[in-house]
Order: sequence, then C-alpha cells, then structure tokens
Amino acid sequence: MKYDRIRKAVFIERPNRFIAHVDLEGKRETVHVKNTGRLQELLMPEAKVTLQKTLNPNRKTAYDLISVYKPK
Repeated sequence: MKYDRIRKAVFIERPNRFIAHVDLEGKRETVHVKNTGRLQELLMPEAKVTLQKTLNPNRKTAYDLISVYKPK
C-alpha cells in the first residue's frame, strides 16, 4: 500500500477508539484512528506515528493515523 501526503507526529493520548491526540510540529492535533482495535501495546505516550492528510475539507479531523513505530 502506498500513501501520500504523510506527516510524522508524536502520540499523546487516545480518548476513544476512533480518535487520538498527537503532537504535530508543536501543535496538538486530533486525528482519526483507522484501526479501532485496542492497540495498547503500540499507542503509548511519546510513540512516533505517521499521519495522512485527508483531501476532504468537510471532515472533523484533517488527518488519519496510519502507522505507529513499535518501541524496541
């Protein structure tokens, strides 16, 4: 799968299974989480994540969380 319009960010928290808060270049951003599974072992505070910018200006969130870098 090939993604475009990607950005790197840092995970902050996940208040529910559909959204997460991330730090994107010093700004707190609410993003959509595509995978609604628990992901507790991956979505830890300070985890590096990858976002994809949406093309739909009418969405509540401007980005989708598409990947998480697994800690060693």
